[in-house]
Amino acid sequence: MINIYFLEWGKNRSKKHNHYNRIHGMRIFELIFSKKLTDIGVELEIFKEINIYFLANPEKPISYEENLAFKEINIFVPEDLMKFLKLKSTEAKFQGFSELVYKFIVPAIEKYSAIPFPEILANTNRALNEVINQDYQAVFLVDKTPKKSPDQEKFAILKGIHDSEGFQLRCEVYNKRGLRIINQLLVEEVGNEVIYSKFFGELKWLSEHLIIVSSNSSDWKTTIHVS
Repeated sequence: MINIYFLEWGKNRSKKHNHYNRIHGMRIFELIFSKKLTDIGVELEIFKEINIYFLANPEKPISYEENLAFKEINIFVPEDLMKFLKLKSTEAKFQGFSELVYKFIVPAIEKYSAIPFPEILANTNRALNEVINQDYQAVFLVDKTPKKSPDQEKFAILKGIHDSEGFQLRCEVYNKRGLRIINQLLVEEVGNEVIYSKFFGELKWLSEHLIIVSSNSSDWKTTIHVS
């Protein structure tokens, strides 16, 4: 799989909370785009990863660095990624992401693969369209859900939602007629799969009226009361 990362690398950046949240604002686009490129069959010789470091310094030239040990291509560019991450709407952020893909990812694929340029462009367009087709987000089930209650009258699911605003882990409970009776937010976290995966674990019915959700990798757990 080809992994694409856009990395905010400007010096003397604020460490405030809103900055921390913003730097993950394009991660969902990277994930969907990277997976679609891989599904299409795009390969980069021996490399598996492209890291674009945004230096926020117009005096710096574009430079390439190959790390054979980690099978990654590091590209250092003068642009300021925060200019794009500060955009308000998801559509505007994605438009910025697309511009950066055409400017930096397409040339990297051309440089490190034998794929003809028209085919690179066609594959890039398909991968970008996949982000739109998924409504700029990934929605997925966590744990082996749905799981039925002990009396078999209800079932519960754990749902992860990752979009440009961040990540949410929710528990939904449905009655035997398929009507949702609970939609409880359990976790809000920044949109980075390495960070929010610490909340992934197990959903367990303790009784017909009580569910516990616990992490496999941390002490985090929470309960859901079902009336």
